[in-house]
Amino acid sequence: MDKDRAEICKIISDMLDNPDKYGIYPTSTAYTRLEYYIEGGRAEAIGWMHAYACAALDNGDDPRLVEVPKILAQAKDDLA
Repeated sequence: MDKDRAEICKIISDMLDNPDKYGIYPTSTAYTRLEYYIEGGRAEAIGWMHAYACAALDNGDDPRLVEVPKILAQAKDDLA
C-alpha cells in the first residue's frame, strides 16, 4: 500500500538524515518507529476484520464462507 511505503520511507529517511556526531545512524529509534507502525497496522487490521465480521452477521451473512481474497481486496479498499 502506498501509505505504508511512504511511512517506511519517512522513517528510514529521518534515520539517514540524522546521524550522531560520530556518524552513527539512530537505528534503534528507526526500529522502534517501524515496530510501532507495524503494531498500529495490525491493530487497525484486527479492528477492521472484527467490524467486517459483525457487519456480515448483522446482514445475515456468514463471514466464514467468504473467500479470503475477497476479504483482502475489501480491506485494501477500505484501509487505503
